[in-house]
Amino acid sequence: MSLYAFKAGTTVLDEATMNSLISLQPFQLIYEGLQSASKIGSGVVENSIADYSYCTRFTLTGSTEIGRVELEIDRDGSGSDLIVQIRSGMDPANGVDGTLLKQVVVPKEFLPDPKAYWSVPIGLSGLTSGGIYWLVVLRAGDATNRLDWMGESSQDGNYPAYRRAGDTGAWSAAYALHFRVYSGESGELIHCIYAGTGYTTILYSGEIISKVYRYLPPSDEPDGGIRDVITFAWFGEYLKGGMM
Repeated sequence: MSLYAFKAGTTVLDEATMNSLISLQPFQLIYEGLQSASKIGSGVVENSIADYSYCTRFTLTGSTEIGRVELEIDRDGSGSDLIVQIRSGMDPANGVDGTLLKQVVVPKEFLPDPKAYWSVPIGLSGLTSGGIYWLVVLRAGDATNRLDWMGESSQDGNYPAYRRAGDTGAWSAAYALHFRVYSGESGELIHCIYAGTGYTTILYSGEIISKVYRYLPPSDEPDGGIRDVITFAWFGEYLKGGMM
């Protein structure tokens, strides 16, 4: 059974729901990993997610799984939720969206201001080493409260990017976008996906955990749910407490 946050007028308080709260949930751990694809640079172009959805192509090198991705994001105002997809078989120029492999929502409360790379848990396996995949961010927000996906001031044929204002139809060519794709088990623990629906993101100060971000959506939509940010207090190597 998948686990969801409670929501007034939606959540059913039955045996299965209540027992799920006190049962151990299946979980998947995602580590820092090794970089298997990336497009980075010194560009400072702000691509507004309030205006367009964006996508960019990458080749998954030396791995058959994607643990996590990092996007360089800048939050304006209170921001908007970041909706990230991994797709295969896309042909954006001809309006072919291909197959959705994974979708992850990152709460707006988690996202950085000023701009920084933010890690998104993916946890996909069974992919093709050397295969072509697409990273998609869906349009959200408004002129005041929005996200910008940072990128270059030119296109890159190795990492083509596209944008689209609507939900369907052909995409138009866009400037290159900044991202990193990571695979494998190495480095620090970065994410835990639990019950198939919730996840945590861990930030470090040196080798010490400084913050944990936890998201559990309600059953009917990504809005609301549990969106906790816990800051830890340390005395040397000893954990003393945490606060929201």
